[in-house]
Amino acid sequence: MTLVLLGLVALGIFAASRRGLDSGVIRAGDRTLDNTQLAYYYWSEYFYFSGAYGEYLDGLVDFSVPLEDQAYSEDLTWQDYLLEETLQTVRETLAMTAQAEAEGFTLPAEDQEALETVVENFRQAAGEAGYKSLPAYLAASYGDGADEESFIAYLTDAHLAAAYADSLYAAIDPSEEEIADYYESHAGEYLENYGVTREDGPMPHGVCLSFETLAEAQQVYTDWQENGGTHDLLNNLGAAHLGETGELTAVIPGSVGEAAEAWFYDEARLPGDAAVVSEEDGTASICYYVAAGETTYWQTLAEEDLRHETYQNRYLEIVNGLDFAVNYDKIRLTPPDGLYEAAP
Repeated sequence: MTLVLLGLVALGIFAASRRGLDSGVIRAGDRTLDNTQLAYYYWSEYFYFSGAYGEYLDGLVDFSVPLEDQAYSEDLTWQDYLLEETLQTVRETLAMTAQAEAEGFTLPAEDQEALETVVENFRQAAGEAGYKSLPAYLAASYGDGADEESFIAYLTDAHLAAAYADSLYAAIDPSEEEIADYYESHAGEYLENYGVTREDGPMPHGVCLSFETLAEAQQVYTDWQENGGTHDLLNNLGAAHLGETGELTAVIPGSVGEAAEAWFYDEARLPGDAAVVSEEDGTASICYYVAAGETTYWQTLAEEDLRHETYQNRYLEIVNGLDFAVNYDKIRLTPPDGLYEAAP
């Protein structure tokens, strides 16, 4: 990892100095970012990193002390590490937004609403923290150059990039032949990792309601039986007791308890069969067999992997196609007001 990061740093400085990045700290395509715009990305990355991995990294990183004063390796600080993570996020985000704009892809209404909610949450946080305005709060959080307009532009890029990336994945719709070909190319891996072959039958269609105790499951099962024991009624009881119906058009291996899975996959199972099945941990499920499903496990695995691989290839193609340069000498990272005083 150290060698990779050092290589990225060296390449970034070389690219910036040789390709004319005279203003700003980052060039991404036809856009140039300054330290304020970088700060939006970096400190967002910082707070995500400290929140998600703070406990895991206890003893390795002290978030009450500046990261630039803590060694990540012999040659790098934790700030160096996090900066490289941030720059990769910048590169991916701006690559996606550039491609989205080139294709005429615009931010969906629900994503625009989510963006506006974020802004309002920041506005509310500013008031609660005693700041007279959102711009004052942003300046304290991201540096003197931060203002509402540039912050919203940053959020727009982030939301547009995420929405466009989601659309790339959603658009992938491999044919049955493509799925079968992909499976055949990886049949050995599927057999080794999942014990799956093309000879396996379809996954069953059923209903599975899981409860914390056997007594709970048995009570609901009894009520269900006494009131007709229909498929629809069981789904209604699931919604009433658990907040969801429990309908599974395909009981995917690993998606239910081991005992419940064994019950559904029993070759003697017939449509309409039902039972309360106990697990070793004391939980229990009401299982109802609807019918043999239409999809096999090998098809599901191969389709998921093919879609993911296709998406990853396209994603990387877009990211790697973006002209991206960094002038590390000009980067200035100013901590938010009171960051280290507030740290535990």
